[in-house]
Formats: sequence, structure tokens, C-alpha cells
Amino acid sequence: MYEIKKYGLKINNLYSILIDNIAVFSDLHIGYEGVLKMEGAMIPKYQKKIIKNRIEEIIKRYSPDKIIINGDFKHEFGRNLRQEWNEVSELLDFLVKRLEVIIVRGNHDNFIKTIAKKFNVEVRDEYEYGGIKFIHGHKKAIGERIVIGHEHPSLYLRDKVGVVARLPCFLVSKEIVVLPAMSPLASGTDVSSALNFEYLSPLLNDYDVDKMEIYAISDELLPFFTVGEIRRII
Repeated sequence: MYEIKKYGLKINNLYSILIDNIAVFSDLHIGYEGVLKMEGAMIPKYQKKIIKNRIEEIIKRYSPDKIIINGDFKHEFGRNLRQEWNEVSELLDFLVKRLEVIIVRGNHDNFIKTIAKKFNVEVRDEYEYGGIKFIHGHKKAIGERIVIGHEHPSLYLRDKVGVVARLPCFLVSKEIVVLPAMSPLASGTDVSSALNFEYLSPLLNDYDVDKMEIYAISDELLPFFTVGEIRRII
């Protein structure tokens, strides 16, 4: 299964959701490798290629006319690293030639406007469409239906010998949808073990997360139980 429709949204194995002809994804964290290098960890710059391939597949499969990047387009808090300038610019150049782009500001996006301005891309604190509020999720917000990122939810599955598989996942209820991180480097919250006060997003710390359905991503979209049911099983 590659997609499922829930509460008027198409949830898919490409780390995104579709509402009408709008694709939404979150937490690209472009430039993460450069930040790790400054911290002494040397890894190759590989995530931009993976992210671009995923976005290209979203466009190929769904032909959206608008994309909402729901926060944390880039990674470094304090400035725009050279890697961020180059790679964010490359992705925006690719996107704006094909469709409309809206950037919702995340907590890592302090200086994203400087780059977005070159491409006439709007940066907002939130965006509303079809009765749904799209926000990054690092701050409290009010809305009947909300889509957030920020949490980087994953489902950690352990076998009998202790080997762990990490599957990025969506958390879904009628009121709140939590997007997985588009970045392959963003590990995030293990939803099978996190307690209510341990979530990154204040929205989730004030919400009954146990009732949210889990849709994990492997090659396909894998429906699991609710968060509460998974905790009882694991």
C-alpha cells in the first residue's frame, strides 16, 4: 500500500500528505551534515539527493500545483551555512519552476527568509487551507484541525535478539496529524515508548496521543495500531 485516505487527507509513503492538489511535507533539515561537521562528526553530504528524489516522486505521482514545506527547511539555528545557501537555493529553484511554494517557519528557520526572498517564496508562521491549520508545531496553537511537523515521529521495532528497526511514521487523528521528517538524518521521537510529557511539541503534550493512529513508512505505507495499543503490545 502506497497511500491511504484519512479525514480528507491522502497519507502516503513519500513522507507527505495531499489535501486537494496541495502536497505538504516537513523537516528537511538541509545543511545537517555541515552542522555535524562543525561538531566533529564527518559524514558525506547525501541527504539533499534523497530529499530531492522524494519530492520529484511526489510531483510525478500527484502533480500538485502547490507545496507547503511545514517548517525546518534548513538546520542551523544561528545563520545560513554555505551548504544551506547552496542546497536550499537548488531545491527552491527546482520547485518554483514547477509549482507554487509556501514555507511555514520552523524553529530552525530563523534566517530562511533571506534565501526564500531570492525566489519570491513566501515564509509564514502558519498557513490555513480547507479548515486545516498548517504550523510547524514547536509552539502552542489553537485550531480544530492542525497539521504539524517538528516531532520527527518514528516507530522503533525490536526483535528477540535486540536488533532495532526505526520506521519514520505519521501520527493521525481527526484533530491533529503529525508528519514524519523528510530528512533521513532526523531521528526524532520513539512513539512506542515516549510518555506524554516527553514530546517535543507542546501541542502533543496537551493531547491524548494514545488515540492517534500510526502509519509507518518502509518501502510502502504500513498501518499499525494506535499509539496506546502499540505501547501495550511492546
